[in-house]
Amino acid sequence: MRDGGQPERPAVHVLSVAAGPVEREVLAGIEEEGVPFALGRPATDTGADELAHTAARVSSLDVGVGIDRHGRVCIRHEMLTAPMPDLECDGGASVDAARAAGHNAARIVVGVPLRLSPTVARSAAT
Repeated sequence: MRDGGQPERPAVHVLSVAAGPVEREVLAGIEEEGVPFALGRPATDTGADELAHTAARVSSLDVGVGIDRHGRVCIRHEMLTAPMPDLECDGGASVDAARAAGHNAARIVVGVPLRLSPTVARSAAT
């Protein structure tokens, strides 16, 4: 609840310890899909998976994104017990892969098909 008893605005929660190009692209991808996001800066430096899991638990939309200090991105849904490999980007993710991750976090909320990141698309083609 916010001040005055107003409920929190529905949003994908993003917990990031790595401000920079990867974070900007993830947020841009979420925004391009028309889904609101809330950005948080955790006090502890944990892995992207743990950050995403924590973010999903506090999100009223049940979707969270974690970005660790290595630029690794992970997307989690509160109802899933383990991360899905197709919803993660390795450290130093390209800006295209980071933007695709943002799109996918929002698309989980909206219920439309996910976009393959450039890295995943190349792997699937071989």
